[in-house]
Amino acid sequence: HDRRVPKQSVRNEFKPSVRKQIFERDNGICRECGRRGEEIHHVVFRSRGGRGVFTNGLTLCHSCHRRIHLNNDLANKWIERFKNRYGNDFYKDKWDKG
Repeated sequence: HDRRVPKQSVRNEFKPSVRKQIFERDNGICRECGRRGEEIHHVVFRSRGGRGVFTNGLTLCHSCHRRIHLNNDLANKWIERFKNRYGNDFYKDKWDKG
């Protein structure tokens, strides 16, 4: 039978088209330090239920990406900014919201 809701692993990954949208929205710049961005970060971590959706993605350089994963205050700063911009459910996909 066909699965109605995709597996968690599929829902948590950023599709190439979504990565491109995020990178374009952020002008290819690390939103934390302003250098060239090279990675897409889950604002709400995958381990906390963050999905691979446009509104949960942030362009970062490698160094800032690592720092955010090690620093809860930094991670929470971006969560608050994205909540303010996209709403409380910014990190969810259509199956979480439905």
